[in-house]
Amino acid sequence: MTSRLLSSIAAAVIAATSACHHAPPCKTEPRPPSVVALTGAAEAAELLEPVAKLSRDKGASNVSIVASSLGAEGDRAGGFVAAPKDKCLLFFARGSTGVGDVDLFTFQDDGSPIVTDESASDQAAVLICPPLPDRIYATARIASGSGLVALGAQEVDKSVAEVAARAIGARARGGETGRLESWPGLEAKIVSHRRALGSVWEDVRRFAAPVDARAPTRTTITVEAGRCMDVLVVPSDEVANVELVAETEDGRIAARGISEGRDRSLVLCSERGDVVTISARPRASAGMAAFVIARSREGATSELARTQRIERITQSLPVDGARADLAKGLDASWGKGKAVGSGQAKVGSRTSLPLRLSKGCSRVDVIAGSPLGPVSAALWDADGKLLAEASGSLRATLYACGPARDARVDVESRGRIGPFGVDLRQWGDPGSELLKLPVAAARILERVVGSAESAPELAHGATSVELIASKLQTSSFIIPPNTCTDVIAALDEGGSGIDLRLVDEASGEDMVGRGRFVASQRICAGTSPRKARVELRVDTGPVKGLVLMREGK
Repeated sequence: MTSRLLSSIAAAVIAATSACHHAPPCKTEPRPPSVVALTGAAEAAELLEPVAKLSRDKGASNVSIVASSLGAEGDRAGGFVAAPKDKCLLFFARGSTGVGDVDLFTFQDDGSPIVTDESASDQAAVLICPPLPDRIYATARIASGSGLVALGAQEVDKSVAEVAARAIGARARGGETGRLESWPGLEAKIVSHRRALGSVWEDVRRFAAPVDARAPTRTTITVEAGRCMDVLVVPSDEVANVELVAETEDGRIAARGISEGRDRSLVLCSERGDVVTISARPRASAGMAAFVIARSREGATSELARTQRIERITQSLPVDGARADLAKGLDASWGKGKAVGSGQAKVGSRTSLPLRLSKGCSRVDVIAGSPLGPVSAALWDADGKLLAEASGSLRATLYACGPARDARVDVESRGRIGPFGVDLRQWGDPGSELLKLPVAAARILERVVGSAESAPELAHGATSVELIASKLQTSSFIIPPNTCTDVIAALDEGGSGIDLRLVDEASGEDMVGRGRFVASQRICAGTSPRKARVELRVDTGPVKGLVLMREGK
């Protein structure tokens, strides 16, 4: 009995062993795979350091590696970066030898894009300056090829941000994406268009988008307080008769584009800051169009060509409310205003009011009340000489300098009729230099202060120059380290067409500003002082003028 039991057990063991040998291999429990670490920070730093050194030499910080990754076409590497409150950020991406094209994107928390570089290059870089969100998501994409892509970031002071950005070819905030580089003749059209406008323009956004007669193509822009936005739409050959409009948040059409051949453009200004939607639609065709959006500098309305039509957002407050709102910020810098008249502004008809100007410089605010707007105003002396003219949505601000005299202000609506009030403020001590050239002094004030609430003392320090059409007026100056210098030139009566050029005397790099009566430009220094030269000339002269140099923001 025992031997039969042992024989049975042995047979079972042999059968089980035989089954394991002849059946498929026995299964084992799965284990987590062993992961090989990705390329580390050392390899990414090696890619980014040559670029970082170029911007670091111009005042940027050491580089921080945001992300790096091995990948093929379409793969990305990205991460969040906490944004400083008072400094700019440089982002740049580079790929290893096998990567042929790198694109760089930055986004806010809600997913809205900030700056993009989609140029056909293995190098991508962007610059973002305040105002900034609390954090920024940056991502680099391999557009072609395969290999390692690395993304880095540097902080840089606002005063040297432009210099550092140029050193690594970074695109400006919201600037050209790079997708339009192959658009035939686009750059020449932009240069010609902006030369006709006058002033200096900073790209906000450039992009190509499909346009179709069946539905408009829309994009939303912010018109910052005290600035103007220029929108230029250049259609492709198969697109004709594009209609361009700017719509307010309540759906009202605020402006319509004007024709520049087949192209369309509009200039929209705002004193308070507004959000508008740009809408473009061809009448009976479909294709592509290039959208080029740029902004002016603060207070640069006076530099725009007189022939340029400027559109504005209308007033939403009654006259008394608008007057009280203006007094809150203006009384501290200009003193309490004196209400000198009121009336009803009409379209195609001018309402005239008399007033008395004191010796020195006067500020006359023609305050629009809802639903008036936009409003246009002109200031004349008793002999019929034009002293100043201006237009605006909330108000039209006029400046006049010189002796005490009687004057008249003419007010006209350029859109809706409505009520207005006139406030007068005096600056009794502008200084002898400004009073010698009262027309140029008023133009300097209009450019430096404009319709804002800044103090008139900003115009102190202006010096007189004599300009001849056939001769350059030059002078040299030093820009202190880590600062910028704004140079503003204004003509007195008797001349027009001013050209202002700032030249770095070491590198020869230059910046040009143009205007009918006023021109301005800015130049910045890095960590060391920068010697520069200002060159002035006029189209018609001889004429005297004022030049003001001040530290820029």
